[in-house]
Amino acid sequence: MIINLRVTTLLFFVLVLALAQSDRSVAISPDSWPERDGYLGLEASGPRVPGLGPEQTLKPGKAMIAGATNPFAVHAGLEMLKAGGSAADAALTTVLAQVALNAGGAVSYAGIFTAVYYDASSKKVYSLNASWNTPKDETDPRSIPTQGTASGRTALVPGFMAGVQALHDRFGRRPFSELFEPSIWLAQKGFPLPSIIDAWRRAQPASIERLDDTRRIFQNQAGEYYREGDIFQQHQLADTLKRVASDGATYMYQGDWAHHFVDAVQREGGKITLEDMAGYKVLWTEPTRATYHGYEVTSLGLPSLGGLQTLGALKLAEADSVTEHGDYRRSPASLYSLIQIARLQAVLAHAPAEQLRTIFPGFDPAPESRFSAATTKRLLTILKDRNWYTNALKKIPIGKPASNHSSAVVAVDEQGNVAAVLHSCNCQLWGSTGIFVDGVSIPDAATFQQDAIERAGPGRRLPETTNPVIVLKNGEPVLASSTIGSALHEVTLQNLINVLDLGMDPQRAVNQPNFQGPFWGVELAGPAKSQPEKEVLDRGFRDQVINGVKSRGQAIYEGVNGYSQSGYWTGVLIDPETRALSGGSSRKLNSFVEGY
Repeated sequence: MIINLRVTTLLFFVLVLALAQSDRSVAISPDSWPERDGYLGLEASGPRVPGLGPEQTLKPGKAMIAGATNPFAVHAGLEMLKAGGSAADAALTTVLAQVALNAGGAVSYAGIFTAVYYDASSKKVYSLNASWNTPKDETDPRSIPTQGTASGRTALVPGFMAGVQALHDRFGRRPFSELFEPSIWLAQKGFPLPSIIDAWRRAQPASIERLDDTRRIFQNQAGEYYREGDIFQQHQLADTLKRVASDGATYMYQGDWAHHFVDAVQREGGKITLEDMAGYKVLWTEPTRATYHGYEVTSLGLPSLGGLQTLGALKLAEADSVTEHGDYRRSPASLYSLIQIARLQAVLAHAPAEQLRTIFPGFDPAPESRFSAATTKRLLTILKDRNWYTNALKKIPIGKPASNHSSAVVAVDEQGNVAAVLHSCNCQLWGSTGIFVDGVSIPDAATFQQDAIERAGPGRRLPETTNPVIVLKNGEPVLASSTIGSALHEVTLQNLINVLDLGMDPQRAVNQPNFQGPFWGVELAGPAKSQPEKEVLDRGFRDQVINGVKSRGQAIYEGVNGYSQSGYWTGVLIDPETRALSGGSSRKLNSFVEGY
């Protein structure tokens, strides 16, 4: 009798737990959100919502999620956190929904995925690289067509879905299939087409209208293009996401989708094979680490170059005592120094090692020496020459940054786990080729990376410069951020200084004016002559500061539209003692922050 009672009690608790888990699963589906339509409305309203900003502060807070784009997707991540999901689960739920909400235009399920992750149980930071692989049969990358030419050779081996699977396998708590519930809901039931997606489609007729399968994705049953406000459904995509949710990422690398992808790319002259797809592996690498004013700053490890670039800039700023000159927004000396430091780190990240040895005699380009005292001293010497950048441009052909559309997510869960994620299509909207495979857009990311593909070699991981960051103090995470846009490194550097040195909360930090890097002729109104010797500045710097920078020899390009050459930062600040959480994100995009 006692044994039966114990068994009955045990079965009761198992049933209660199962029901609790079931209820949590239901909560993740948008069908159960009473405020669902309100979040869909935020998608349609764009980045400037009257009276509503992306910032949020919780004192104390349990969990928080911030996204560079798509309020609906950010809320999906919040629902995952409330359902007991980890920071990894929440970030992944959000990025999957972001792609569906962008119709594969600015981000893609066949794009790339990078992340740094703080695991509270082990108190370690992990670095995940799911970037492009080069095709094994691509032996003449310099002949890959540039942007504007439809060619299957512009496609690379994608890492996005493999990265999603790998991060969940290691740090996820909820079932893998639950991550897909919001994105499948969006694709299957549809959402009011935002004006921005309608405008993107109208701006890309050559790629969208080139292939019948692609054209039909953007047309209703009557054969007319969806317009702003129409309920936009992506039925092929919903079917694909359901298969990935049930079968795992293997479906996209060895299953039917992989076969359809290889067939589509090869029909257009591409070199990707089924062997390339089946052989793709996510890289767990040692994070790049550097100390800065008592903090430990971590980012992606090699072969990613973004961590080296961002942390190298911080180390130079520390060695040059930049903040001792004052707030860079008010100090010409500080602003000038940071501009030069950011420019130098960009050159170091993009130029081949043999060229760096030539133009900077005595400089050791090896990554392992980048933060050494000897290297720092040599780099500071280089920066003392006002003409160093002009001289470098004469010897190193540094091309302008491409239109690399991306999005970013930062998540903190109740257990103290932290995720900083970036995903990208590395392409113009939908790419010049306009290929869709079973509802998934195929980026043309090789159109501007011919040199990098040649240096990497066939069948190898392609280095990239994304830079999600987690900052630690006494071993505990205090700040996590991720940045997108052509000025991601400049903006990351400034916002880290704003928060770590100047004591700003994330939203106040991201609201400050920034320098945005050399002017590469990127204008929304049309092409302009590239003038890389000039630095792009946001509006908001005082004339006295601008003139002070000019007097030190740095030319300024003024008047660039805020969307045409910019960076968009997203961050969450964590107080390890009080558990206060504060999040912020660039208001230039339709960003959002939520927590509880």
